[in-house]
Amino acid sequence: MKFERQNPREAALDIIIKVIEKGAYTNIEVFKSYGSGCYSELDRRFILELAYGTIKRWNTLDWVLEKFVSKPLNKLQPAVKNILRMGAYQLLYMDRVPASAACNESVKLAKKFGNKGTVKFVNAVLRNISRKYRSINDLDFPSITLDPVSHMSLKYSHPEWLVQRWIERYGIDDTIKLCKYNNKPPEHSVRINTYLTKVEEFKSLLTQEGIDFKNGKYCGEILIIEKNFGRLEIREDLKKFYIPQSEPSALIGCIAGPAAGSMILDTCAAPGIKATHLAQIMGNKGRIIALDIHRHRIELIKKNCQRLGITCIEPHLMDARNAKDHLKEKFDLILVDAPCSGTGVLNRRADARWRKSPEEIKKVAQLQKEILSGVIPLLKPGAPLVYSTCSLEPEENQMQVDWVLNNYPELKQQNLKNFVPSEDLLWGEKGKVFHSLPHLHDLDGFFAVRFVKIV
Repeated sequence: MKFERQNPREAALDIIIKVIEKGAYTNIEVFKSYGSGCYSELDRRFILELAYGTIKRWNTLDWVLEKFVSKPLNKLQPAVKNILRMGAYQLLYMDRVPASAACNESVKLAKKFGNKGTVKFVNAVLRNISRKYRSINDLDFPSITLDPVSHMSLKYSHPEWLVQRWIERYGIDDTIKLCKYNNKPPEHSVRINTYLTKVEEFKSLLTQEGIDFKNGKYCGEILIIEKNFGRLEIREDLKKFYIPQSEPSALIGCIAGPAAGSMILDTCAAPGIKATHLAQIMGNKGRIIALDIHRHRIELIKKNCQRLGITCIEPHLMDARNAKDHLKEKFDLILVDAPCSGTGVLNRRADARWRKSPEEIKKVAQLQKEILSGVIPLLKPGAPLVYSTCSLEPEENQMQVDWVLNNYPELKQQNLKNFVPSEDLLWGEKGKVFHSLPHLHDLDGFFAVRFVKIV
């Protein structure tokens, strides 16, 4: 069924159904919904919170609904099932939405998908929930003492296997902090395109437009948009001056630190956020060979280059695992921003936590090794290779560093103190590892190291 886009709850339901039932990606569907241009800033925030929140809290909402629905949830019509999830989310997590509004609006949606029996069913389930629970804090979760994994999985809406891994690594208290961070709405952060404007000039533009912002904690090119981000997004004339990027992601470019005129290989470049940052740092002088394995993502690189006025990036459709067999050049810098599990950025990807598995981590770790093997031979003597992920998992991070050092004795790990503006983000012997941790730094989780070829 095609929804009328004027109703924000209907738009949110459309997103939720596509993500949960059809495997779509939340961020893409939200962008499509916003693209209609028919929503106010207030409506956009409501759609975002309702869609992201319902998807993030998927397992907890189902756990609650199972207490009030006699049949298995998977037997319900998909639309009805997700109306219940969305209604329960409003009742339990959105204090500013009156219970009557959550129930009544859910009933209105139910009328579009079934008969009178469906409407009565949705109304009865949600009103029973509202009578028993005023908020999520009224629920009796499993004991954190007797069963900490189940407790945290249900209370903070994460898969049990991931909670178990984090408890073993970080302990109970920090795992709770990590889960809470993942459930927060993501910040709207942007990188100023200093190739076309100056930081202070862009700040003045934002002030003139009534767009509230604050400076990033560590990177001078990053601003956090605190209010009226939608007002910035609709200004086509301003898009050349910025691009969305999180602060720890931007710090990867700082760690790479390319010199103007460099010959650079970006192995997994799409959509081109980090590649354009490297070009920006270089003043658009040099060459960046930007690889990606998917043709449609090559187009994203081109689009972002056009947006920012970058001309030194050369996108190539190529599997980085085979780069050494196809590229004749040697490079002054190689960036391996590797495909990863993304467990450091779960707050930005609402559906991601439910699509990960221990098996995927093993597979992606092997892929990372194959990419590294495919590009390390292309490094010039004395040149650096930066390896980065947005994962928290050791198989993708420190274990890969150990593997590189064991298999490529010509590579040595460099100290990062001259590249990262705060030692709070550095770990390991002599500050050789950059690792932002959500529960410690209130930042997305990113990992990076810098190798240099010594022979």
